[in-house]
Amino acid sequence: MEKSGVGDGELKAIIMAAGPTYCDDEIGFPPDSKPKCLFHPILPNWNPTLYTSDPIGYAYNKDETLLERQVRLLRKNGIEKIRIVTGYRSQDIEQFNEQKGLGLEFVHNPKWETDSVNGLILGVQDLDDDLLVVYGDGFVGDVDLDNILKCDMPTVGIGLFSTMFKFGKQHLPLIKRADEFRHTRRDEEGICHLRRERSKVKDPHDNTQGIKLVLTIMHIYSIAKEKGEAAYLVVHDSTDVDLFRQTAESLGRYPCK
Repeated sequence: MEKSGVGDGELKAIIMAAGPTYCDDEIGFPPDSKPKCLFHPILPNWNPTLYTSDPIGYAYNKDETLLERQVRLLRKNGIEKIRIVTGYRSQDIEQFNEQKGLGLEFVHNPKWETDSVNGLILGVQDLDDDLLVVYGDGFVGDVDLDNILKCDMPTVGIGLFSTMFKFGKQHLPLIKRADEFRHTRRDEEGICHLRRERSKVKDPHDNTQGIKLVLTIMHIYSIAKEKGEAAYLVVHDSTDVDLFRQTAESLGRYPCK
């Protein structure tokens, strides 16, 4: 299926899955749990009308991990070249990729514990096409993915804190220079401080790295938005496993280890 985009080449996808699985009381995953992209989604127990004007429900396979779902939907929509950035327990994801025959291309972020933005930079350095950025712990919805790919704006964000981003080829240089934008958000330190304070159970990992990555990507999106080259879409059927704890592992239905 051919999708819109401003680049001359084929749309690529990159899954950001280097972050650790936190064991604090806010999220509730046990210590040393497997990477969140290997968790199994369940139907959320929250009211979607609070976050979207047009809730349509969530279709999912209870035996399918978040990563399997993402890869399946991306390939269904004609995106064959999928790269995944790993760090925390990367061997688990590599073994899973081999066992399931997902055909993913791996990029390892050696600084995953202290620098999530470094993984993004490493992941895109040799790319020169339109790019879809997906968070590894996100539940990707069929409708949302279709909407973001069909949108005729070069760069598109979708969802609360944006579950997915599509970046046009002309904005790829901004991502490659992401180091320049990591501290430009004035609210970054405030949000990270709040996250640390809310965590009563101290995790050995820095539980703010995911937030810093999201804020950096959002700032790059805002630059494109100021130029009139970006759009924001309302979320319909995607969400985040941290925010809503909607995994079978967090409810004890599957082993976390």
